[in-house]
Amino acid sequence: MDSSADVVVIGGAAIGSAAACALSDNPDFDGRIVVLEKDRSYAQAASSLSTSGVRQQFSSAVNVELSKYTVAFLDEADLHLGTDGDPSGVVFHQNGYLYLGGPASVDAFEQNNRLQRSLGVDVRLLTKAELGRRFPWLTLEDVEIGSFVGRGEGWLDGYVFMSAFKKRARANGVEYRYVEAVELIRDDGRVTGVRCADGTRILAPHVINAAGASGRDIARMAGLDLPVVNVKQTVYAFESPFACPEMPYTFDPDRLFFRPEGGSYIAGLGIMDHEEMKDREIDHGLFEEEVWPRLAFRISGFENARLRSAWVGHYDMSVFDHNAFIGPVPGLAGFYLANGFSGHGLMHAPGIGRALSELVLYGEYRTLDLSELSMARIAAGTPIRENIQY
Repeated sequence: MDSSADVVVIGGAAIGSAAACALSDNPDFDGRIVVLEKDRSYAQAASSLSTSGVRQQFSSAVNVELSKYTVAFLDEADLHLGTDGDPSGVVFHQNGYLYLGGPASVDAFEQNNRLQRSLGVDVRLLTKAELGRRFPWLTLEDVEIGSFVGRGEGWLDGYVFMSAFKKRARANGVEYRYVEAVELIRDDGRVTGVRCADGTRILAPHVINAAGASGRDIARMAGLDLPVVNVKQTVYAFESPFACPEMPYTFDPDRLFFRPEGGSYIAGLGIMDHEEMKDREIDHGLFEEEVWPRLAFRISGFENARLRSAWVGHYDMSVFDHNAFIGPVPGLAGFYLANGFSGHGLMHAPGIGRALSELVLYGEYRTLDLSELSMARIAAGTPIRENIQY
């Protein structure tokens, strides 16, 4: 049975729901939006399983601007995501982000700092002595420099954030269907709809691919081979009798990240390889052999850390440059990409959603110019690389 819509969004997690929310909020739009999501529980969504950080400390201007948009959005979360007078439920824990670097990282930190400050980010470079005074629980023998932002960086609950977008979109009349998209319907160089696994078809002139870990498969339906793979991220939750007052979300020079979570902590290792990994098996040995030794070195009080739980999520990693592919697809009118976020999707969802809504409505970016994130940069050979990877 066929039905029709003005816009179909494939993927109902943070990016897809942010796009549906922004579009349905816009007074210039009065059409029908259908969101297709194959995981009704959202239990496997990256939005639910990420560490949910929000930072402005990037070395590319486009990512800094996206993060600034998110921070401003979160400052008025209830205005943007509340429904029928109810608050959004989104809480932004602004403990800050701290990056630690060794002697070889000083130049990169200083370069990043110049860009970030030129774009209005209140970021400070800290010497080893300043780090020791501010964060006395850190071991700093291999550290030469730190980069720190307090207010405007931190973390939130990814599931609550995603759910707030979805709730707002549904209150605006957006329809959510829990079914898998299995085919893009095309005709004469443009997308005309989507066929679903239950045999139904939704005819629509605009289709947004926000399918997260399945985004590459959706792109293949359009004849595109996006350089995006699924990578496995394991997060470990642990307890420790040692308290670290005012701990920010911290990135160690040796790939380690850690932050508070309620009355305990979470930690893991930054993803550095591009191996396709779709399993969700928890590697407890990784904690014992790699994560815990790094934690105990960086914070001696964590020698008695006790693993409480762990979980695995998947990132859609752009192997081209660790940055997303956003925007229209040449040769297939009405089809839009929002894929390969490489761990930045949740934090950039507000700006990405706004940008996608403007492409659908106006055929151009009006709030944030994300044109450099188009897939055209693949053919041009112009990757957008962060000069410090985590």
